[in-house]
Amino acid sequence: MQEDQEQKRNVMLFFAISLIVMLGYPYVFKSQTQIQVNDSNNQNQEVAAASYLSQNFDKKSLPKKESIVHQAEIKTIEICAPRISGTISTKGVKFNNVNLSDYTQRYDNQDKVSVFGEEDYFTSSGWKSDNKSVILPDENTCWETSSTKLTPESPIVLTWDNGAGLIFKKKISVDENFVFTVTDEVKNYGAEAVRLQNTMLVYRELGKDKSESIGFYHGPIGYFDGKLREVGYDNIDKEKEISYKSKGGWFGITDKYWLVSFIPEHNSSYSVNYKSLGNGNYVVESNEDWSVVNPSSKFSKDYHLFIGAKEINTLDMYEEKLNVPHLDLVIDFGYLYILTKPLLYAMSYVKGLIGNMGFGILLITLLLKLLLFPLANKAYRSMNKMKTIQPKVKALQAKYAGDQMKLGQAVSELYRKERINPLGGCLPMFLQWPILFALYKVLYISIEMRQAPFIWWVHDLSVADPWSILNLGGLIPVTLPGFLQIGIWPLLMGLSMWTQQRMGPAPADPAQAKMMMIMPIMFTLMFSQLPSGLIIYWTFSNLFAIAQQYVIKKVDEKNALARFEAKG
Repeated sequence: MQEDQEQKRNVMLFFAISLIVMLGYPYVFKSQTQIQVNDSNNQNQEVAAASYLSQNFDKKSLPKKESIVHQAEIKTIEICAPRISGTISTKGVKFNNVNLSDYTQRYDNQDKVSVFGEEDYFTSSGWKSDNKSVILPDENTCWETSSTKLTPESPIVLTWDNGAGLIFKKKISVDENFVFTVTDEVKNYGAEAVRLQNTMLVYRELGKDKSESIGFYHGPIGYFDGKLREVGYDNIDKEKEISYKSKGGWFGITDKYWLVSFIPEHNSSYSVNYKSLGNGNYVVESNEDWSVVNPSSKFSKDYHLFIGAKEINTLDMYEEKLNVPHLDLVIDFGYLYILTKPLLYAMSYVKGLIGNMGFGILLITLLLKLLLFPLANKAYRSMNKMKTIQPKVKALQAKYAGDQMKLGQAVSELYRKERINPLGGCLPMFLQWPILFALYKVLYISIEMRQAPFIWWVHDLSVADPWSILNLGGLIPVTLPGFLQIGIWPLLMGLSMWTQQRMGPAPADPAQAKMMMIMPIMFTLMFSQLPSGLIIYWTFSNLFAIAQQYVIKKVDEKNALARFEAKG
């Protein structure tokens, strides 16, 4: 009995500590959505970027380069495509200003999403040489072009002559969605052969005030030789440089909803380096194999550059179109990939079919309940039987109050006699949790859920219910801590959990019974800041389960009465 009491106290202590950690978490850790850049570091970060590019594109000497730079006028190329817009400067030809036409910063304004944001964040490509005397284009090079408008129908061509026997050409085209196709070409009209290496890089400044994401991966990512490589910023800081070799594949930097990724030719061999430059500056850089460009000959490399939204159907389309493996893995499906991806397909299909994702979640919940209907029926019947024999269980508890071993034997015999499986009622929960986790992933990381409205006050199913009951949805001018911003939908979820719990048998152990009583409250608090779409799913799921359990109970009572009357 002493060991049993000690175990009960441990259980209570565990839940108490869990509750304290849950309530104090928002004050100890910062949210990933609040990445900020320390203004005092901006100058150092810009210097770091310029220094890195200068070192890696092998700039020869500034005086001579400057004389070449001023030969060309700096122009701005306008990107005009159906789903993206932005600009590219002919100085350095960096991609750092791309906006998504289909996505706004918030549901209540029309400011388009900028993939690169306001950080020092860009992509570029160029050449390296093992001969330091070879003059190569760098971040200060001003390229010449006859066109300043890039559309799917009209690619642009930029050229630059190094004045020492090499002419560099860069052809850029854009498609109807999110992919740029770039050809880097060099023509040797000099008297000697040169060895060159094509390189592509993504540079990003995060500053010192950065934190890891919760619930999804963001950062450097790549798919090399059949393996997904996700290397977090902290790991890169620790190792300084992490390298991989690959043939084909892709690499870049991913955010929750957006992706910047290079896709080399599927048969090209290259190495990729994830580097930390210090002060929150990072580079993902590729180096192709060395190539020799002989006199009176030319050499070129083709690659694709994805800058856009992580839409599952669009990513799948590019996988097939560009012959690129597993581009879908830029979406953080988690360990339940086998469930998460089909659910994401279902969400995407329902969104196109219904148009309202809240009602789509209702439909998907109903379909899942129908799928699990036979097993749930068996489980709920077991739970109903457990409830009907509760008076007999309590009588045995009173009879064997001082002997736990005999009580256990007597209760087991009662279950055997009544043909009840005491674990049968747990089956629906065990089946629901994997689906719940998979659906949580879908609702939390899929762009299909971003800014998807439901009805009334729910304008974005991917964020928490904004209507807090404690300040009447903002009518009372009080700013509440995150864990106290409890919306209506979390309350409905907690109420549905409590109702479902009351319909089942009470635990035989009084301590367990008390614990079960506070679980709906704990879940309401814990889940209040989860995406409202997930809370709506769980609420609907509980309501369907309550209805199903009620019907089964009435049917069983009716059948039992019929059997009793038949015997009479």
